[in-house]
Amino acid sequence: MTGRKPKNKNPGAPKKTRKKAEEEIDDISHDDDISHDDDNELMDSDMISDREIDSMLENESLGDLSAEDDEEFIQQVEEFKKEHSKSKMIKVYDYIGKPSFKELKKLDPGDIKKELKRLIVALDKKNIIVHSHGDYDDSEKYRFITEEVFKEVVEDKKSQHITFVYEDYHPEADDDEDDEDFY
Repeated sequence: MTGRKPKNKNPGAPKKTRKKAEEEIDDISHDDDISHDDDNELMDSDMISDREIDSMLENESLGDLSAEDDEEFIQQVEEFKKEHSKSKMIKVYDYIGKPSFKELKKLDPGDIKKELKRLIVALDKKNIIVHSHGDYDDSEKYRFITEEVFKEVVEDKKSQHITFVYEDYHPEADDDEDDEDFY
């Protein structure tokens, strides 16, 4: 924003004062075929309490659900539960084929980047993505994958896409970034 006032789109048009504009609106509403009952209804709506407005908004946002909608939803939930209850659960490490890896503290610092890439490729082959909002060093990414993601349990089925987000496991890291942005 530049801080300038917006230009009048029609510079030749006369400027109206607020009072004149209100008088014109009042004249229009009396000239039209709008009943005074409508005007009174609008006036009464100004007197509705906040509680009544909240209640009306809540009812509006919920919408009208028919028994048919409820039954369809319940049926979809039951199908979902049935499909997923049959699935075998497996650790991510086993799911990606148990790739060999060293503990972070036993890994040569010069090899971390190469080993991290190897693990990311192994995860990617099974459509598993490890993501972070922040920019963490390679050793922390490697640690997160080997010490946390590998222990997670997923369904053992093909054609699924799984995403692990670092900040979901470490929300304080996300808060730290917000603090830095604030200052």
